[in-house]
Amino acid sequence: MKVLWISPWFGNYRIPLYKELNKLCKGNFHLICSKENLSELVQSKLKETLGRNVLIMEGEQVSSFGDQSGDFANSGLVIKKQPGLYKAIVETKPDIIITEGFGGWAPAGIRYAVTHRKKLCMFYERTEHVERNCPMWRKLYRRIVGTPVDCFLVNGTLTEEYLNKGLHFRKTIKVKGCMCADSFGLANAVANFSEEKQAVMKHELGLKEGITYLFVGQMVERKGVKELLSAWSKHTAGHPGDNLILVGEGILLTPMREQYGNLKSVHILGGVSYDEIYKYYAICDVYIMPTLEDNWCLVVPEAMACGKPVACSIYNGGHYELVKDGVDGYTFDPLNEKSILDTFNKLATADLKSMGERAKEIESDFTPDKAAKRIYGACKKVFER
Repeated sequence: MKVLWISPWFGNYRIPLYKELNKLCKGNFHLICSKENLSELVQSKLKETLGRNVLIMEGEQVSSFGDQSGDFANSGLVIKKQPGLYKAIVETKPDIIITEGFGGWAPAGIRYAVTHRKKLCMFYERTEHVERNCPMWRKLYRRIVGTPVDCFLVNGTLTEEYLNKGLHFRKTIKVKGCMCADSFGLANAVANFSEEKQAVMKHELGLKEGITYLFVGQMVERKGVKELLSAWSKHTAGHPGDNLILVGEGILLTPMREQYGNLKSVHILGGVSYDEIYKYYAICDVYIMPTLEDNWCLVVPEAMACGKPVACSIYNGGHYELVKDGVDGYTFDPLNEKSILDTFNKLATADLKSMGERAKEIESDFTPDKAAKRIYGACKKVFER
C-alpha cells in the first residue's frame, strides 16, 4: 500500500508525524510539498527524514481575490496552481491519496483518485466557528469535490460536527485525533533545560517572582493579542508580580510594543527560531492562547506536552479535546474582558504543578506516533474495503 500525502504548507511539527507514517507504511509513504511555502529548516529536515520519498516542488502560481489585509477565514479567495503537480502524482503511482482540505493543491489529488479509481482521504481542520462567514458558493463547491472522499482525517469533534452538519458529509467515515504537535522533541528539550539555565534566562528577561504567562503565535488581529494585552494592563494592578511573554511576529508587533512597552511585566520579544522555542516553554508557568479564530492551535498541545497548564480561548477548535476546566487549565472568551480577568484570578490560586501533570496526561493521546497510527489505520481500512 503506497500512500501519497499532498501538502504544500506545514511546519516543523509535521515531520515527526511523517516519520512515523513512513515506518508504518514500511517505506511506502510519500510526500509532495512546496518550496515556496516551507522554510529551509523544514526542507532540510524533510530530506533527512524521508529521503527520496519527498518531492519539494517549486514555481507555485497564486491568484488572490478580495480583501487580503486580514487573515481571518473567508476574508478573501486564494487560488493556487502548481505546474507539474498532476504529472508528479501520476508518476508516484499511489494507492491512496491524502489531500489537505478541498482547495489549494487538493483538486489535483482528487482528480487522480477519481480518474485512476484510487482511494481518497482528506485531512480537514475547519470548525463551524471558523467557517461562520463561509459563502454558500464555497460550501456548494466543497460538497461537490468532497463526494469521492473515502475518509476524512480530522483533528477533533468540532471539525467532525462541521463536516456532518455544515457540509452534510454524515455518511463519510471520519477518523478523529489526526492532528499532533512535536510533543516528544519539545518535552525532551524542556526536560534537559536545567534549572540553572532557566534561572539565568529569567534574570536576563527581568522576570518577577509571580506567575509567568506565555503566548507563542502570530502577532495579528486573529490571535487576540490586543484583547489579551488590554486585559493584562488591568490584571497587573492586582497582581504586580506576574509576567507576560509574547513570542511571534506580525503586523501588530510594533503597535503593541508602542502601546504596552512601558509595562515592565510585558515582554514582547518578536520572532524566535523554532529550535529555541522550548526555552520559553521551560520558563513559563502557564501557556495562554487568546485566539479569536483557530482550527486546532498546535501550540496548546505543545505547551501541555511540556507540562504546562493552559488558558485557552473558546474559539480554538482544540479546546474541546484538550482543555478541561479546573483540571489542566481553563477556557475563556477573549471577547469578554471579564472572562479573561476571571481566568487570571482562577490561575492565581490554582495548583499549577498538578494541572501541568494532568495536561501531559491529556496531551499524551495526541502524540505523533498515535496520530500516525490513526491515519495509517484509516488508510488501510479504505484500501482493503
